[in-house]
Amino acid sequence: MSITKGRVFKGVIVYTLLLLIGTSSGYGVMLGYKEFTEPKLVLVGDYTQHFETTDKKVIMYGTDWCPVCERTREFFIEEGIAYKELNPEKDEYAFELYKKLGANGYPVIVIGNKRIFGLDTKEIKLALNER
Repeated sequence: MSITKGRVFKGVIVYTLLLLIGTSSGYGVMLGYKEFTEPKLVLVGDYTQHFETTDKKVIMYGTDWCPVCERTREFFIEEGIAYKELNPEKDEYAFELYKKLGANGYPVIVIGNKRIFGLDTKEIKLALNER
């Protein structure tokens, strides 16, 4: 009887370890997949060309129809952040600059050497503090 209990116990341990290893491996694969397929929300690069026509420290590429752009405008006003807004859908030069950012949505905010996609208030404040 004790040999049977020992085998059952050993089997439970082995299956539990296999389950943990499989689950951990699957989770790791999922994280790796997300890392390579999801766009980065904050990129560091040389964005000096975007500031050639303004003395503002913040540039926002946005549109009139975008609700997140509207919330971003409200955030800038509430925080007292001076910014220049460019609408790539209405301005050909703004469209050319926007394309160079490699973005595919709105808003895109450029502060110094950072490109921030969307309204990420934490990243915006961090970028402003770095300036």
